[in-house]
Amino acid sequence: MKRARAVELVERMLGRLDADQTWPIGLVQQVWVFGSFARGACEPHDVDVAVRFERDEQMRQAVVEAILSGRANPYAPLRHALAGTSRGLHFQFEDHARERLRVEGTAMLSLWQRGDTLAQALTVLHSIPEDPVAGRAERHDMIDAFTGLDRYIPRPVRAELIAWRQRGLVDIARIPLSDVPQDTDLLADPHLRWAVDRRWNDDSPLRRAALAGLSHLLVLGADLDDVDLAGQRLPTLRRLAGHRSDARWWINWKWRGYSGIPHRVPRGKAWLEVVQPTRTRPLTALMIRPGPHAVTPRK
Repeated sequence: MKRARAVELVERMLGRLDADQTWPIGLVQQVWVFGSFARGACEPHDVDVAVRFERDEQMRQAVVEAILSGRANPYAPLRHALAGTSRGLHFQFEDHARERLRVEGTAMLSLWQRGDTLAQALTVLHSIPEDPVAGRAERHDMIDAFTGLDRYIPRPVRAELIAWRQRGLVDIARIPLSDVPQDTDLLADPHLRWAVDRRWNDDSPLRRAALAGLSHLLVLGADLDDVDLAGQRLPTLRRLAGHRSDARWWINWKWRGYSGIPHRVPRGKAWLEVVQPTRTRPLTALMIRPGPHAVTPRK
């Protein structure tokens, strides 16, 4: 987007911070900008904004409820308070993620903090010099499969995946996932439907990711008896009848348990990592399979 549009979005956000002290925007304590916009890019892809906020009991409960319901962004109320329905602002709400960016050398420009006036914040914003040669910062620990997804793959995770790939333990491919129809045969079995309905609401992005992932694995010849879906085995008829087997296929998101990939994948088929599940946008996944030097653990 044009820089003028990006500046306008930030001005509106600052105006909301100045005018509204109700929950949740009243929790915000400090705001930084970073990335290409902060470096003065004429056409930043978006505006990266880091936010430090007070975690009161209401916010803690809202986050827990969001996670339990499977919503992709537990800070959606805070994002909406800061940006409204506008797109173009990309928020970083986690303190540990902000500190990790600092450690990696990302420059953070403090734009506003509690007690500043709107005029002071706007002065900082408008003092950022425009730089025609400023673009996206160099992305470290990258391969082609991560392009465009790197903000959703923490740098330490990228580094380990690349190291495993270089050692031949895994192969990594990027794939699109297709949505399944509402009347999908996947949920024809009442036990399987119960397992999915128990974990996620109908409009949950995680439910969407789960069904899309299962459908893709079935096309590849997977047996549902052997699938681990986000940390749980499926209640298939054979398993309910007492059949036990090790997982051979894994569907995952948010990089939970990723450190086990080089140990699990060699004795199975593949790890399907759905990157940033959403309700409506196209779903993308990384398919991680055994590499040429994968070693199957001895039993």
